[in-house]
Amino acid sequence: MSHHRQRMLLLILMLLIVGLGLPRPAEAQSVSCANPTISNVQFGTVDFTTGTLNVSGSIGWSCTSTGILGVLLSPQANVVMCLNLNTGTGGTQANPRLLGSGSNTLQYQLYANATNTQIWGSTSTPATPIPLSISVAIQAGVILSTTVTGSTPFYAQLPGGQTTAPVGTYNSALSATVSGSYTMSTGTPPSSCTSGPNSLNAGSATFVASATVQKACVVTANNVALGAVPSTAVNTTASNSLSVTCTNSAPYFVGLAPSNGNTAGAGVMKGTRGGNTDLVPYQLSSTPGPSGTPWGNTAASTTVGNGKAGRGSGLAQSLTVYATAPSANYTPDSYSDTVTVNVNY
Repeated sequence: MSHHRQRMLLLILMLLIVGLGLPRPAEAQSVSCANPTISNVQFGTVDFTTGTLNVSGSIGWSCTSTGILGVLLSPQANVVMCLNLNTGTGGTQANPRLLGSGSNTLQYQLYANATNTQIWGSTSTPATPIPLSISVAIQAGVILSTTVTGSTPFYAQLPGGQTTAPVGTYNSALSATVSGSYTMSTGTPPSSCTSGPNSLNAGSATFVASATVQKACVVTANNVALGAVPSTAVNTTASNSLSVTCTNSAPYFVGLAPSNGNTAGAGVMKGTRGGNTDLVPYQLSSTPGPSGTPWGNTAASTTVGNGKAGRGSGLAQSLTVYATAPSANYTPDSYSDTVTVNVNY
């Protein structure tokens, strides 16, 4: 009877030894990734004269492989982590995305590559179906866990030529939802965020994109030619136009300054011939003829003075300038003067 007990004990002992020698499945290892951190996108101060702006940001991430004797069981974790980006609070469209300031918007876009060909999107958004993908290889630790950290760039573009955007601060708060998968092997990583045998824990991150539109104005002027007139001519009048382009909704005030510094728009033209000291008077005005409304240079950034007032639309606006020479009874010659156009805003 006692001999039989000894055989049973030996059999049990052998089973225990065999049990210790069996390999553990790869699932004894696990991978988790902390919520990423995404830097804000700041385009800074822009106006309608600013060309296309390109800036970049960064995504900070951290992933950990955990398991007992991981280096023996699953020596490497291959992770594909995807960040699915929403459209943001600036607008509901994804291409282009929008920055908002009240009911006004600016167009912009976020990209996963430096050449701005792959829009950073989401599998849930038909217009931009590709999330930003990050591949991580984690070498397993001998005892407990191994953590890998890194930073992945992304890119942002604000197109130029958005002339109708009014002054204001434009922004959009965005949210990126994390999805992913991983394998526990020394082979290749999963081909996508959903193709691996193991699902990555979900997470999220938020950041803000912003730009500030400031006031700006651009002016172009055309010469006013009074033409060839006899010395007996009086009240000779001619006109031409100014083109003023200012930020949408921004008020502006235009002053005209003859070279003699007269603030009432009363200038003099000088001849080109040597020895000719004659000065031909003229008057600038905003309405035609000798009784036209004088156009001078007392306008300021908040008051029209004796200038002309306007409100920008982001597009070119035309203003007509008149010049009248009361008399031509001077030495025959070609006379001219330079008038400075001052746009105050």
